[in-house]
Amino acid sequence: MLQTVSEMPEMAAQMPPDMKDQILHSYLMAEGITIMASDLNREKPQEGNTIQLCLNCDNDKELEKLFAALSKGGKVVEPLNDMPWGGRYGSVTDKFGKTWVLNFQKENAMK
Repeated sequence: MLQTVSEMPEMAAQMPPDMKDQILHSYLMAEGITIMASDLNREKPQEGNTIQLCLNCDNDKELEKLFAALSKGGKVVEPLNDMPWGGRYGSVTDKFGKTWVLNFQKENAMK
């Protein structure tokens, strides 16, 4: 699945016109693994911020354990928080300079 900035009018209105063809959301699912990607980056690209890895966790305990482990020796970019869409989300840059986005979607949160 690919979705460009121009395919989401709310985002396109906030972006410069030259970003309309950039990938806002994408994912590939196969045999128990999901790979997600986007062209968007809030910072000037440099070694370490040109990729973000996303981990979708099965529960709060796993989310907190992985967040703490990846934060050790690195820095918290966005603390773990409950999100309006019913999940918990946060991001860290690990000690190697790689950014990780961690997410846990709570059961029945969207109902």
